[in-house]
Amino acid sequence: MKPGVALAWGLFFLYAVWAVALSGLCSSRHVLGAWVPDLGLVLLFAWAARLRGSRAPLAALLVALARASFSGDPPLAVAAAMLSAVGLFLALGAGLEVDRALLRAFLCGVGAWLSSLLLVAARTLALAGDPVYLSGQALWPGALATALACLLLAPLAARLAGLAPLAKVRP
Repeated sequence: MKPGVALAWGLFFLYAVWAVALSGLCSSRHVLGAWVPDLGLVLLFAWAARLRGSRAPLAALLVALARASFSGDPPLAVAAAMLSAVGLFLALGAGLEVDRALLRAFLCGVGAWLSSLLLVAARTLALAGDPVYLSGQALWPGALATALACLLLAPLAARLAGLAPLAKVRP
């Protein structure tokens, strides 16, 4: 791996840590904690279509590692959630132009909702809790906030300093 690409991956991980930490800080400090977007997922979706080859799963694992370091959720469940979200994005990207703003925001919101559902299920299973919270009713505010954040912040996240070596060269 070239040193420039390795530095870009390190910066991507650093940006993911900052995004996840900011999301966690906002959700724990405010009354509207359910409405705080998942900024790590926004960063992932901003870069998923721009990454060369099959580098999107690596980006998903870096975001999952950043999120697991600030979360009480099982790390494998966080990795499965991020890989599932980027897998949905890439699967639909084979037939659709998913790097358009509205479709990317919609897919980011769906990915946030499915990721939250998976993490709540994993937490319920790990704690042997009551599966009442799996109805999904309380998960839609975060998914909607994530979709809106993706619509507004993905163009900025796509231009973060130092990440240009990760991008595909467009013809």
